[in-house]
Amino acid sequence: MFYPGYCDYNRSNPEYDKINRPDGSGDYLFLYLITPMKIQFRTETVITKENAFLLYTPGEAQVYQALRRFKNSFVHFTCDNGDFLKEYDLPANRVVYLPNPGAMNTVLRSIYVESVLKQDFYADQLDMLMRQLLILFSRQLHTWSEDSAVSADLYEQFRKTRIEILTNITKEWNTENMAALTNLGVSQFYSYYQLFFNRSPKAELLEARLERAKYLLRVEAMPVGQAAVQSGFTNLSHFTRYFKKECGMTPSAYAQTRFRDA
Repeated sequence: MFYPGYCDYNRSNPEYDKINRPDGSGDYLFLYLITPMKIQFRTETVITKENAFLLYTPGEAQVYQALRRFKNSFVHFTCDNGDFLKEYDLPANRVVYLPNPGAMNTVLRSIYVESVLKQDFYADQLDMLMRQLLILFSRQLHTWSEDSAVSADLYEQFRKTRIEILTNITKEWNTENMAALTNLGVSQFYSYYQLFFNRSPKAELLEARLERAKYLLRVEAMPVGQAAVQSGFTNLSHFTRYFKKECGMTPSAYAQTRFRDA
């Protein structure tokens, strides 16, 4: 379980302010440096850009100073699981940049609000929010590299495009209107999509449609033709062939499994 301690959101300190904890703070510190900072590590000094992230481990010196304006969000925390860095594959004690820092700051804000209000079950909620923060941190790190030749803005554009496609699966998507969301040609669109997500947009869309169809058939007991249409399949024959290929049975046979499990 994770136990957040002192935290703050979009906090502003005096200009050129310096944090100087040569022995650390005795816990973990997750930092979102909204403004540029000068950070002193054991063997080097790093000048950050805006929107930098840093996860300090216990006992690590925490020494950083604003180049001028000082603004950050942060959370100090402890945890029962000492292997969480390995579990989530997270870097510690080094500066990293993420393609969507705003999403990280939104979770930090939720942690801050929860820690202030302390409503019912707040400890469980804080544990969940800390896990959300670390999972989001890991996902952003491992789906886009700060050393990549591809810009963070392009990755973020494709992330939003992916959400648009997979949350509107009944729309009549084709290669042209998918690619139009990114203002790229079809060939470039497919290449970047595969690079970022290790799947083609068509494969992901069909998978999402299939999962909805399975739900409608088995849980909602919807007729096959209606389930196909409400899942984005406009051709019943194509739907039946694809369903049988992926599930090993026809949609009608799959719908009957709800009775065998009852």
